[in-house]
Amino acid sequence: MTSHDATVAEIQQLAPQVLQLTVSVRGQFRFQPGQWVNFRFPEGVSRAYTIASPPEKPDTVELCVRLGGGKGGAALQKLAKNAKVTIDGPHGEFVLPDDDRAVIFLAGDVGIAPVRSIVLHMLAAKDPRKIVVLYEPDQRHILYASDFDPLARSGAITHMSGPIETLSERHRAAITSSAIMAAGFEEFLDRARSCVKKYGADPATVIEESFGNRP
Repeated sequence: MTSHDATVAEIQQLAPQVLQLTVSVRGQFRFQPGQWVNFRFPEGVSRAYTIASPPEKPDTVELCVRLGGGKGGAALQKLAKNAKVTIDGPHGEFVLPDDDRAVIFLAGDVGIAPVRSIVLHMLAAKDPRKIVVLYEPDQRHILYASDFDPLARSGAITHMSGPIETLSERHRAAITSSAIMAAGFEEFLDRARSCVKKYGADPATVIEESFGNRP
C-alpha cells in the first residue's frame, strides 16, 4: 500500500450531509478514474472515500463524502482547512472496461462521485464512446450539476436524474447495448440490478461499486 502525505485545501458542502474534500497531495498521486482512497484523519481514524476528480489534476484530489455516524463522522466534522492528513491507495476496480460499446452509468446519491471522475476523464481523453448518466439523487439534491448540466446541454453526454426505475425504462435500449457501470449504496444497487435484468441485460456483467449500507 502506498501512502501519500496531503493537506486539506478546501472543504465544501455539496448538499446537506454531503461534503467535498479537496486535498493537495505531496508528490505524484496516480490513479484510475473511478477508484477510491483510504483517508486517514489527523487523529488516526481512517475511512474509505471516493475520488470525484479526474486524473488530469494530479496535484489535487477531490473526495466526495456523505457524513455518517461513529468515529468517522465525528472526525469529519472536526476536520479543518490546512489539516495534515494521509491518503493510502488508490484502491478499487470500478474502472472503465476495455470495450468499444457506449457506456451507461447508473448512479445513486454519492455514487455519482466516481462517475464524475470517469466521465470528465473520458471527455478530456476524447474517448469516442457515447456516455449516458442516469442519476437518482437523494431528496432532489443533484450533486455536481454544475459539471453535468452544461455537458448535457452541449450534447457531449446524456444526463438525466430521477428514480432509477423510470430512467432505466426510458433508456432500455441503451441498457441492452452498452457497457453498464453502477455505483451507490446497496439498496440502490439491488434496484439497479433489477432494472438491468428487466430490460434484458445480465446483472453479472455490470461493473459495480458498492458504498455499503446507507449511513
